[in-house]
Amino acid sequence: MKQWTIRTAGEGRMLSPHFHPAIADLLVRRGITTTEQAEVFLRPDYDRDMHDPFLFADMEKVVARLTDARADGELVGIFGDHDVDGVSGATILKEAFDDLGIRNTVYIPDKHTEGHGINRTAIESFAKEGATVFVSVDCGITNIAEVAEANQHGMDVIIIDHHHVPEELPPAFAIINPKMSSSGYPFPDLCGTGTAFKVITALFQRIVPEKTDQLKWLLDIVSVGTIADCMPLYGENRTIVKYGLYVLSKTRRIGFQELCAVGRIPVAEGMVPDVRTVAFHIAPRINAAGRMAHARDAHHLLIERDRVRARTMALDLEDKNKRRQKITEEILREVREIARTEQNDQSSIFAAAEHFHIGIVGIIAGRIANEFQKPAGVFWRDTAESRGSFRSVPHINIVHVLEQCKDLLIRFGGHHQAAGATVATKNLDAFAHRFHEIIGAEMAKGDVPTDDLMIDAELSPETVNFTFVEQLKQFEPFGEGNREPLFSMNHMTIDEMRLVGNGEKHVKMRLRAKGKPMVFDAIGFGLGERAATFARGAIVDVAFHVQENIWNATRSLQLKIVDLRPHKL
Repeated sequence: MKQWTIRTAGEGRMLSPHFHPAIADLLVRRGITTTEQAEVFLRPDYDRDMHDPFLFADMEKVVARLTDARADGELVGIFGDHDVDGVSGATILKEAFDDLGIRNTVYIPDKHTEGHGINRTAIESFAKEGATVFVSVDCGITNIAEVAEANQHGMDVIIIDHHHVPEELPPAFAIINPKMSSSGYPFPDLCGTGTAFKVITALFQRIVPEKTDQLKWLLDIVSVGTIADCMPLYGENRTIVKYGLYVLSKTRRIGFQELCAVGRIPVAEGMVPDVRTVAFHIAPRINAAGRMAHARDAHHLLIERDRVRARTMALDLEDKNKRRQKITEEILREVREIARTEQNDQSSIFAAAEHFHIGIVGIIAGRIANEFQKPAGVFWRDTAESRGSFRSVPHINIVHVLEQCKDLLIRFGGHHQAAGATVATKNLDAFAHRFHEIIGAEMAKGDVPTDDLMIDAELSPETVNFTFVEQLKQFEPFGEGNREPLFSMNHMTIDEMRLVGNGEKHVKMRLRAKGKPMVFDAIGFGLGERAATFARGAIVDVAFHVQENIWNATRSLQLKIVDLRPHKL
């Protein structure tokens, strides 16, 4: 049973006159200590909160070079990575270049045969087409040899990336990466698409300033890239996603419209999606193209303007996503068994096999890391080279782990929590041994967080009302770096309880507060087995998120139960 750790109340005393005490505490824990900071956080404003793109040290060079390419009719090659972020970034660059009259061609690599990053095949393809400018998005920061080769073909390389910055940089014409200490940009956590959006914004401001406002229509796809890449939802990302989800509900992009229609995803004007809808329904379908076939299929859907063709493409992606789900479950069972038996005593999990589908190793690593709360690496083992993905836990920087193994790796790159690597198969066992060894040493330092539930506040029943929920809704969008607040209430009596869902996995309850006239509807997803141990009339404590439901024009509050336990008298 999880231990509950309830945070200390009263941290937000300086904000309490303006907010409910529990809301004030939540703000202070997010580093917000003044009413001015609270205004920025709770009410994002596009014009106020978006930074000047020319703060990037190399932005003037980039704009000047692309402006020259436009004037001289040069061909610009756009190279996007094969995940949601890379495809989204390549898509908005193409659309912006088309609007500006910059000749362009797009290359999305094959995940299965080309892997991550700039590659020789793409360089040769651009050279054959006559490209004189090479723009990479969501990759390139580690491609030293490849950038040098593109230079030899007479191409000026512009890298738009956001990944970990290596000690040695590639010989590019210009680099736009917010994580570079020399970038000059004040917000380091943009995704690849978000960084590409800053380049587009700078171009429009310089070439067609009167059309800059129209770029807000691109925020649907920028927000999807930001959410899919698990970027922290504070600062500029919070503004991008807040506005982007609204734009997504009114999207002009036929590909998105058909993707949502085919997948029965509740996105439409008046139905603004939340982060979870994007992360678990939209992003997986876009990613399914690269995982199961070729990511350019997703790119073509996103730029398609014919509804009939878009519907056909969306149906194809839906089929690919269903096949991806089936294969994922099969391999997940196998890796889960390895984690429980062969590697139960390890501080990390590593699995590799010839039949592991390269398109889904990242998904498997993420599921395993989350389930076992250990860093995980999952690899497709091939004859000469093996490729795989890593997902980590908050206290282990997986890129730093890989840096300590770089003598065994052909290439690697990524973020604090997610990364990918290629290793010579003959070195795979040695790499796995060192991977376990390094993480074991990190875990042994004793600063590993416990698996406690962190309760933001213990609430009294009268607190949970529509006024409280209205203030809480201003914290949205919830996601990475801005998790949905978790509350608890004690001494609640179970008035009604029934198991629901396929296999009775979930539970619906009505909970009555002690000595109060208040009764709350509650639902616990995946808690059917736990709840079945409680009888009607049992007195429990509940940990929950609070939600507002609207059904047939009637508003009601619902507790989304995360955990429950017997109340101790």
